[in-house]
Amino acid sequence: MTPEKAPRQRGLVIVNKAERLIIDLAPHIDKIPKHQRYRYAIRLEDELWELVRRLIEAAMSNQKSKVYRADEQVRYLHALLRHAAERKLLGIKRVGDASKQLSEIGAMIGAWRQRLGA
Repeated sequence: MTPEKAPRQRGLVIVNKAERLIIDLAPHIDKIPKHQRYRYAIRLEDELWELVRRLIEAAMSNQKSKVYRADEQVRYLHALLRHAAERKLLGIKRVGDASKQLSEIGAMIGAWRQRLGA
């Protein structure tokens, strides 16, 4: 089965975007040097999956606090990506593309927060 045909969360466009970010970053995360793989690469990948989990939780509960937690996770991931760029663990272009994807997710969360009156 190709990644494009893999089952996705229906109706949760924001979750699909977060999953797409993981798929896009995975080959680059795998290329991080071994001495940083367990310190940085594992943390980045875990935090990306944490974003997916938080988005699903927020969507299922529709609670303001869970939407805020998802927003916090996006901000933390931006910090991790900045760190990767500064330490040259990921290419500048790749970090820029990932940051753009994260910003899009963040904007969607912002609109979600406004709908909830947060």
